[in-house]
This record gives sequence, C-alpha cells and structure tokens, in this order.
Amino acid sequence: MVRKKGLMTATAGEKVFDLCVLVILGILFLCWFFPLLYVLLASVTPYKDVIKGSLVIIPSSVTFTGYSYIFNFTNIFLSFRNTIVITVVGTALSMAVSVLLAFPLSKKELPGRALLLKLLVFTMYFSGGLIPTYMVVKNVGLQNTLWAMIIPGALSVYNMLLIKSYFESMPAALLDAAIIDGCGPARTLIQIVLPLSLPVLMSVMLFYMVGYWNTYYSYVYYCYDKTLRPLQVVLHEIIRKATGEAEAEEYIPTITVQMSAIVFTCIPIICVYPFLQKYFTKGVMLGAIKG
Repeated sequence: MVRKKGLMTATAGEKVFDLCVLVILGILFLCWFFPLLYVLLASVTPYKDVIKGSLVIIPSSVTFTGYSYIFNFTNIFLSFRNTIVITVVGTALSMAVSVLLAFPLSKKELPGRALLLKLLVFTMYFSGGLIPTYMVVKNVGLQNTLWAMIIPGALSVYNMLLIKSYFESMPAALLDAAIIDGCGPARTLIQIVLPLSLPVLMSVMLFYMVGYWNTYYSYVYYCYDKTLRPLQVVLHEIIRKATGEAEAEEYIPTITVQMSAIVFTCIPIICVYPFLQKYFTKGVMLGAIKG
C-alpha cells in the first residue's frame, strides 16, 4: 500500500480488482434487468411484432390491448380486492403469531423450550399431507372462505426462527434493565424489543407479503366459490382462455396478455419493496452474522 500525504491510495492491483468487480456487477445487473425490461416492453408491443420471434427492444408502436383484455375480464377487480385482503390480514396475522412465538422461545430459561423447538423444526421437513390438511380445514369450517387461504399457512417456522435468533442476539443487560424499571413481558416486547428489531421484522414481513400475494393452490385446494378467487387464479384463467382462443385462430394477443398479466401482478410488490429494501438488506445477513 502506498501512502501519500497521510492518505492511503489504492495500488494498481486494487484498482484492477475494483474494475473487475464493477464489470461483473454490471453484467449481473443486465442479466437481471433485461428480462424485466423485455416483459414490460412486450406487454405494450403490438402482437404482430412479438410473434416475429425477435427480441423487442424498441416497439414500433405502443398498444394496451393486453391490459384491456385483462381489465375486461370478469371479476378481475374483485379478485384484486380478495388478494389485498388476504395479503394484509394474512401478513398481520403471521407477523403477530411469529413474534409472539419467537419472543418466549428466545428465553433460554423457558421450560420445555428445547422440546418445543425440535417439534417446530420437525414440521419444516414433515407435514401431515394434503388430504389430512384438507380434512382439518373442512371440519373446522374454513372451507370456501378467505380464511382458508390465510390460517393454514399463518406460521412459517423458518421466519419465526429468524426472529427468534435476532431476539436472542439482544444484550441481556438491556432486557434486565427493563425488568428492573418495572416493565412486564408485554411492555418489554412492545416498547423495547420490537423497535430494535425492525430489520428482521421488515424482512420477514416482506417474505410473508410475497407468499400471500402469490396465493394460488390454497384456493384450488380449499375453495370453489368464484367470488373468492385471488388474483393469481384469475390471471391463470385469463392466460388459459387467451391461449385457447388463439389456438382457435381468433385474434387474441396471447403473448401480450401473458406479459401484461406479469406486469399487473408484480407492480404492487415492486411498489412496496423500495420502502423495505434497507431493512431487507440488513435482515438477509442475520443468518450468517447472528447465527
């Protein structure tokens, strides 16, 4: 390392290394960005240009035929509302269950803690199966309700363990000071633990949000009322109908509809992600750093 006037300057090798890193990151960015750009452009490109087989970089003209086809589909906005309700209520319920389970399990003095953790981890690898789960949903009266798409997957053991690990990393002296000041467990959790746990909470919340937003099989397994269909189910029906009509030699912009459906589905999550990105970036490192 060469020093100049008390400041450290990079050597030629370090500059070459930094340049190589920037080039690699630039290539990875293009590999990530180009498919998204292609999907967006293909959704507003005339069908005659898309079926030529070449990549569409600059559309000859802009058309919203695909979006018009989607918005004219029956109950598309009802399904959008159902998905929002499932995502908001499901995420809130999942976060509450995960936090309330993770907090006591982070206490090493909890009786039966080791056994309970082993039972929870066991469920990550083994489940009762689809038919027993269906029977439980049916017998408790959740079948053909929005709750059937929320409650069965309300807890992710993996996400709960992330939160528990973060809680365990907090200084014991901080929690002891709260107890000395007269804080009970609930007040300690709400006023001290949760505000200091925003990175992991926001990261886990994003995981839950994406999972609920992509709800598909829960409706297929447990529901049959068409007014309860989530967005993913309706978009699948739209694409299948467009494909069938295209095979019947009717002028239906199949590829354009598919790309429009992808854009329409991704926009809400993309809008939420920037607000959670800084917390998500911190939370991803929890498993490696916190242990």
